Amino acid sequence: MVNERLDKLREKMEELGIDLYYFNTTDYHMSEYVPEYFKTIRYFSGFSGSLATLLVGKEEAVIFVDGRYHLQAERECEPNGIKVVKLGTEGALEPVDYIKEYYPHKLLGIDGKRTSVSFAKKLLKEKIRISDNDIYSDIIEDRAPLKDGEIFELEEKYTGLSRKQKLDMMYYCLSDKVHVLSNLESIAYLLNLRGSDITYTPVFMAYMVIMDKDTYLFCDIKRFSAELLDELYADGVIIRPYDSYYSFLKDIKGRKILLDEEKINYTTYTSLAFNRIMNMRSIVEDMKAIKNPIEQENMKLAHIYDGVAILRFYMWLDGIDKRTINEYDAAKMISKFRLDYKAFDLSFNPIVAYNENAAQMHYSATEDNAKQLDNKGILLMDTGGQYYEGTTDITRTISLGEVDPEIRRWFTIVLKSMFNLSEAVFLKGVASNQIDILARKDIWKQGVNYRCGTGHGVGQTLAVHERIPNIRFSNNPEGTENVELKPGMITSDEPGVYFDNLFGIRCENMLLCKTMYENEYGEFLGFEHLTMVPFDLDLIDKKYLDEDTVNAINRYHETVYLTLLPYLNEEEAQYLRKKTMPL
Repeated sequence: MVNERLDKLREKMEELGIDLYYFNTTDYHMSEYVPEYFKTIRYFSGFSGSLATLLVGKEEAVIFVDGRYHLQAERECEPNGIKVVKLGTEGALEPVDYIKEYYPHKLLGIDGKRTSVSFAKKLLKEKIRISDNDIYSDIIEDRAPLKDGEIFELEEKYTGLSRKQKLDMMYYCLSDKVHVLSNLESIAYLLNLRGSDITYTPVFMAYMVIMDKDTYLFCDIKRFSAELLDELYADGVIIRPYDSYYSFLKDIKGRKILLDEEKINYTTYTSLAFNRIMNMRSIVEDMKAIKNPIEQENMKLAHIYDGVAILRFYMWLDGIDKRTINEYDAAKMISKFRLDYKAFDLSFNPIVAYNENAAQMHYSATEDNAKQLDNKGILLMDTGGQYYEGTTDITRTISLGEVDPEIRRWFTIVLKSMFNLSEAVFLKGVASNQIDILARKDIWKQGVNYRCGTGHGVGQTLAVHERIPNIRFSNNPEGTENVELKPGMITSDEPGVYFDNLFGIRCENMLLCKTMYENEYGEFLGFEHLTMVPFDLDLIDKKYLDEDTVNAINRYHETVYLTLLPYLNEEEAQYLRKKTMPL
């Protein structure tokens, strides 16, 4: 099937004189998670992950994936004859370098509406000829339509600031400049609006242009109730048709335009040719990264709800014979407990992986392809929910019975690594890349590494992955790992180890950055745990822990117990007490 689709694409390439065609996993808005309509890499390669680059030549097709997807890409793409380039490994070339090496002086086809400005500029800088042409849409059969459901308002009791307050802050910051926004989470945040266009991410398809104290929103007007339309107009939001965005841009001339070249598509950039372009991370990214006091309290509540749901799943799992279910069944039950309690949606597709499957960081079981569980071994569960109060993301690795001592050793090392970071105290001014080593140092001592970042930001009833803060030691094109940590920022803390064909272990909590104390040396910051779910005491081997970490784990478990207790019945409270006993 994939090969037939590639043949049709190559016929089109031959017809137009294109030697190589570029695909990515994003949409018109440079989103990480996208509607089904944009999952073209899956259509032409079989790869179902959330991040990849696909190059299709006349003789070969090559997919580029980072460490989260090495095993998954091999499993899904190599049977289709597609070469897998494992980024981050020795000798692996980045897509631009691969094009330079193997396709010099050839014509590269791109879809400018789905290619970031920064990537297009990189191609042009390397003198790679590009043809901006969507040649694939006519080939795709039975393409899923874009959603057009009603857009709703997230009340101020959740957001902490009104739409008008946020827009007034933008007008003040921008002065005489024009700000062009296409990032869906930023638009939803600014307007206190949410939608359902992308599965698990409550946003809606729109563009925004802020200029001269007016806010232009490019979105289908039929998606708003009459009452909401009146409120938007009262706040100075002018709604234009979604499809009129590019023609509107072409009428802007002689202005200073602020845009983020990582988050704006190339067609937007070329439509603004008669202006002075200033590339910078959007002001909105920094605004939404620092949660205001009301958002912080709501996020704490969302994680309490999440903790109750996960605890109820644990009780259910402990009461059954594990041999009667598989990974997919377990994932469905975790989702059910969330949705039956307080969540209105999930925040991403659940990752529930048994034993060796957990070595694939973003493994996803399906109804037709799921490993049967047993009353032994370990189960990794990376899951999350969307609540009106906030967005959650939690990973727990638990035992299902008898476990090899080596697995317990590694679990304890990973857990200690997570607490190494969560217990850190540091001076204000420290950037997120400066603390990454705290989570890695004990794993590195074993000669092992995990090929991903340690932490990512999370939205408030928005995307489960936000750009800042981004805790990692390696540089990325956006530079988001070199951002100062500030009170109010929320980050994940998720070290892990992944041994191919053996097992994978990850422990993840969400942390809130806050001021710890001030003195003559300055302001010291640290973290507060938001996630309220116990770690599996049966997997902890205390001989690999120092006294400080033992005390930190005990304090955390006592906090979990006392925090969740008012939300539990007597049976649940007794169960939680056993799960949070001191080491």
